[in-house]
Amino acid sequence: MSKRRTGEQGIGGLDSFQDIVANLVGILIILVIVVMMRARDALVEQPELPEITKVTQQQVKDAESMAIRVEDSILELDDTLSKQEFELKYRKLERDRMLNSITLAEAKLASRQQALTTESQASLALNSQYEAMSKELGELIRSRQVLQQMKPEVHVIEHMPTPMAKTVFGKEMHFRLENGSISYVPFDELVDRMQRDAQSKVHKLHQHPRITETIGPVSGYRLRYELGYTNDVIKTRNGPRLEQKIEMIKLELIPVDTSMGEPVALALKDGSQFLQFIKRTVPETTTVTVWVYPDSFEEFRRVKSRLFPMGYACAGRPLPEGLYISASPHGTKSVRQ
Repeated sequence: MSKRRTGEQGIGGLDSFQDIVANLVGILIILVIVVMMRARDALVEQPELPEITKVTQQQVKDAESMAIRVEDSILELDDTLSKQEFELKYRKLERDRMLNSITLAEAKLASRQQALTTESQASLALNSQYEAMSKELGELIRSRQVLQQMKPEVHVIEHMPTPMAKTVFGKEMHFRLENGSISYVPFDELVDRMQRDAQSKVHKLHQHPRITETIGPVSGYRLRYELGYTNDVIKTRNGPRLEQKIEMIKLELIPVDTSMGEPVALALKDGSQFLQFIKRTVPETTTVTVWVYPDSFEEFRRVKSRLFPMGYACAGRPLPEGLYISASPHGTKSVRQ
């Protein structure tokens, strides 16, 4: 009787377990069905799509350009930031190196000062005093130089032993000196041409008492001359008599360009055009006549100083400003020294 009860109780426990499992399976089936129904409903419902806005091709290009500019700006900022970071690192390393150098120098100086004896310290003090005195001496020297420069400038007039003035009768070479420039005057060449030209123009004096003609240019100068009748009183056996003759009244040499010629500083150097004209003549028989305007008297002294050692006599003929070189039968001859 006792064993049968035990068997029934064991079987009853198994049934309860099977009921529980069946209930769980049923619940799971129900859940699966619910999920499938909701998923089907979700698939059936159409999602709400946002409204599509039409965009033109130009707007797309503008957007692309803006995006490229923004990207370039970002890259440029990154590059600048990288450079600044590199510069900061470099400066930091340089500062650290300088600080290390200063620290080492201070440490060496402190160690050397500690190692110096009393005699060495006294020598160091003397050296410092010597440097201070040298500096003061330099300042005094500079002050003296400034004071010397403030002194009035002294002009030294060079003295040349010149012979007694003599009237020129031999060969004469003419030059014109104005505005610091000297030029050769073809005086003899133009006079020769004037004499030939005057012979062919004398017939004009039958109609006019005086005529004016111009020839040239030769070496940059023209010659303007005037011919006419002149009256002279001559003595004869029968007493004074009036004689009329044709002669040159006046001549003028007119430069084609008033600024022509060489600067005196250049003309006095070897190989200049001025010295080439001078060296064509013999010093003992040639006088260099310089027609000088008021603005070039100082340059004339330099020319004279240059010609004196070469053995040339020099004659100066001052000219008023604005007048040409002129000559006449009743003029004066040059005076040489």
